[in-house]
Amino acid sequence: MGLAIGAGLAVTGVGGPAIGVGLAASKSLEGMARQPEATGRLLANTLIFAALAEALGLFAFLIAILLFLQLQ
Repeated sequence: MGLAIGAGLAVTGVGGPAIGVGLAASKSLEGMARQPEATGRLLANTLIFAALAEALGLFAFLIAILLFLQLQ
């Protein structure tokens, strides 16, 4: 029972990085619209941030799968 609850809570950790990547992308596009000359720098920083945020989501998903497999 405890593993099932843990797996469910671990899956909720996937939503946070998705929101973070969406917010970062929107702010990056706003910055590119305001200062087109800074597009390259903003894009590089946004991609690095998105990769880090997605890694957290993947770790949460991996933990959820491992906990779910322990149930069986």
